Amino acid sequence: MAEAKKELTEIGQEEIKLLVPKDLVVVAGHPRSGTSLTCQLLESAGVKFPSDIGPDRYNKKGYYELSFAKELEKKLIEEAMTLENTKALNRVVETLNQVGGTSGLKIVIIPAIFFYRHITRGDMRAVFVFRHPADAKASMLRRGISQFRLSWFENNNAIIAAHENIPRSIVISYETLMEKKPCIKKAFKKIGFDVDLNVIKKTYRTQKNSQMVLTEDEIRLYKKLKELEKKSCK
Repeated sequence: MAEAKKELTEIGQEEIKLLVPKDLVVVAGHPRSGTSLTCQLLESAGVKFPSDIGPDRYNKKGYYELSFAKELEKKLIEEAMTLENTKALNRVVETLNQVGGTSGLKIVIIPAIFFYRHITRGDMRAVFVFRHPADAKASMLRRGISQFRLSWFENNNAIIAAHENIPRSIVISYETLMEKKPCIKKAFKKIGFDVDLNVIKKTYRTQKNSQMVLTEDEIRLYKKLKELEKKSCK
């Protein structure tokens, strides 16, 4: 992997040196879609996720997130590369580069991944994880989250564009993870990781076969994501 580099970006009257992650893999998915479980799989393959958000009864192994990186996601899609956001992005990259080896970053506002794609010039790996919209929504409500900054459709539709623009990326569903299908290992090996499926525990599942009513667009998008998953698992 390339060594950490810097590039200059002019913001107003101030010139900022943008840091570049040394070796980064991003896990991106809508909340309650299996992102933390996906991080556990990558952790079993040696990826290190710096985190300051501990476990709770919903994620017993932790959230694999940096609170300041999570806050930055919101600001990046609202304000883009302002001076303060550029400084915050550098802080995230500094933290990632300090772990040594391959570092991991979890993103739940999926469009924010394009800012990391920009600073790595496409030299990054990504795992996109999605879940049936009825179960994802029901799980969020169970958690007490009635609304998210982006809808399930908006957020998961961004997976398609991100997957198209990040060559070393795969798409996996929460349902496939829960079933521990052998194709999971095949998909992860495509981007260089040998994961241990034993970290997947069916007791982690919080919602299944919800009868919540969906829109036609949500159903259509879910089918499209399943098609992308099939290609990732070939």
